[in-house]
Amino acid sequence: MLFLDHTQVQYCKLQGKDKIISGINYNGKAFVRVKAFPKEELEAAIKECREEYLDHEERSQIPTLLIKEKNGVGIWMQNNSYKLDKTSIVDGENHSASESASATAVKSKTDVNRISVRQLASEMRSENGVEVKTRRYKLKLYQRCFLGNEAVDWISKRVKVSRIDAIKLGQQMINKGLCHHVLDEHQFKDEPLFYRFDEDEGKSIWNSSI
Repeated sequence: MLFLDHTQVQYCKLQGKDKIISGINYNGKAFVRVKAFPKEELEAAIKECREEYLDHEERSQIPTLLIKEKNGVGIWMQNNSYKLDKTSIVDGENHSASESASATAVKSKTDVNRISVRQLASEMRSENGVEVKTRRYKLKLYQRCFLGNEAVDWISKRVKVSRIDAIKLGQQMINKGLCHHVLDEHQFKDEPLFYRFDEDEGKSIWNSSI
């Protein structure tokens, strides 16, 4: 494992078989982010990187980077399924999760204004939607929440839109009262922030099927 600062790597587009994602070019190799933490949780990121990746029999064979980014900490693993797009380097000095999404977005073929966000939210909350579970931040538990960046992944794949448009759809869900940031402190962002469907607000882990 290498512990690097975001200025020591190049953020770029990675071309997969049927999609383009944000990634890192480090020494000519493609790296994909597998986990993100708030910048306040550096120690937790280091611990998880050691326990879940370095001490894992199979994962330990894959080159892994722990990168201190501008707005967080990320665990990145080399992924040979993607090829580097060296024509689209993102300035690492100004990189953040949301900026990376903007820089790597592709033009959407879907008119987002014609999408029913109510139906989309219903599908997103279903068994085949985003992962809704109890999560921990600074020793406090937040029940029945999902991550903003994982929701952007799901939306962009489900309706075939860019990450920028996926963020817009997520914000429409907030505007219509379908979901919200757990502390109502953020708009919808392509970051590992906690959000909760309004239908799950106030429910305990014992009285719902989720």
